[in-house]
Amino acid sequence: MHPFLSLPSPWLVAHRGGSALAPENTLAAFDVAAELGADAIETDVRRTRDGVVVVFHDETTERITGAPGTVEGRTLAELRALDAAFGFTQDGGRTFPRRGTGVAIPTFAETLARYPAMRFIVDAKSEEPVLAEALASAVRAAGAEHRVCVGSFFDAQAERLGALLPGCARYLPQEAATCHVLAALSGGDASACPGGYALASLPARMNELQVVCPPVIAHFHGRGMPVHAWTVDDPEEMRALLALGVDGLVTDRPDLLRSVLGRWGS
Repeated sequence: MHPFLSLPSPWLVAHRGGSALAPENTLAAFDVAAELGADAIETDVRRTRDGVVVVFHDETTERITGAPGTVEGRTLAELRALDAAFGFTQDGGRTFPRRGTGVAIPTFAETLARYPAMRFIVDAKSEEPVLAEALASAVRAAGAEHRVCVGSFFDAQAERLGALLPGCARYLPQEAATCHVLAALSGGDASACPGGYALASLPARMNELQVVCPPVIAHFHGRGMPVHAWTVDDPEEMRALLALGVDGLVTDRPDLLRSVLGRWGS
């Protein structure tokens, strides 16, 4: 087993740090996740115009910061001037309690340094080779190969990260995951599906299809791969998935999942 996966299951994975509790993908959210005893933080990375890997999800900066444009079109200094808490609300947009409080977009390097014992599941949000190279450099510079699981929606980027970071665990990208899930649901042969991945991180459902179900869990467990389901914020759904045998839940509400797991002392 890869050292990244050595913690006992089920895992509490804070989605973007727990985006219902604090501004997503910021140190403010990651602090909350750490305080709640998260086993890992799921997060996203992009590369600035001057080559720095920062923690950010969206293709544009408008939803999060109120300012149009992109991460890739700005320097780190320009990004630092934006308010990463501008769009954060817990009441459907009636109030924005963290605006103007100095919450910034963090670099991935400072994130790794701030939480030296935390595991991170990292999604490279673009398919550009320069992002993969910059992310690999940041992980290696921090000596964090053992506690970072890398991947991307894009299969080619996921394979590129595997070549650049052979010491890191990797989760299945979209096409590879789809191949395995369809084989599991149909009882078909999965020998042609891509291998070499350590974790199946899957949507709990897609529209009416329950993706994470007993045949899918059995398929991956038979290959020695834990299954994490995302993004699960309802306590009843959390309990149902845990009863099926998932190895981790990715949630915007790590406070609720901690309660469901009975981890009040953590």
